[in-house]
Amino acid sequence: MLPGGKLYVPGAEKIIPAIEQVVQACRSAGALLIASADAHSAHDPELKQWPPHCMKGTAGAEIIPQARLEPALTIPNDAAFRVASDFGAFRQIIIQKNELNVFSNRHADEVLALLPRNGIDDDAEFVVFGVVTEYCVQFAAEGLLQRGKPVAIVTDAIKEIDAASGECSLRGFKSRGARLITSAQLPAA
Repeated sequence: MLPGGKLYVPGAEKIIPAIEQVVQACRSAGALLIASADAHSAHDPELKQWPPHCMKGTAGAEIIPQARLEPALTIPNDAAFRVASDFGAFRQIIIQKNELNVFSNRHADEVLALLPRNGIDDDAEFVVFGVVTEYCVQFAAEGLLQRGKPVAIVTDAIKEIDAASGECSLRGFKSRGARLITSAQLPAA
């Protein structure tokens, strides 16, 4: 997100105010914020394609403060981890991933399945934002759409690497039923 980061997305820092607005809307509405976060180990397959970044235990693997709600539950991609069925004590769930796709975390579908038990309607809309539009954002949005979830993409709170690829991703989201919105269209604080 920030210049100097190991896999900095040029211009990503410019979307931080919109991200802050999305998180504030979640805070005001009492909505559960579900985030994904890279948490890499030295031998992750993704590091064959991309330089080392977001290494577990480093500051680079932390979600920026503007995108956080406390208290948060972090869910590692670890077979031994047991997901608590009650999310009531948390404002944010952070699903760690070792690949571009959040659904590569073995617990991601379990989290989705537990949402109705936690008072979140099965047809609740997922508001998607972050970096990078044509990679992580695309995998999250497509994964949710494939699972029959309503999706809204916050266009001023995402950042692409390549403008043409980013536009192609947005057209694809819309053609598969996602809504394209801006942070200003979210309920105000």
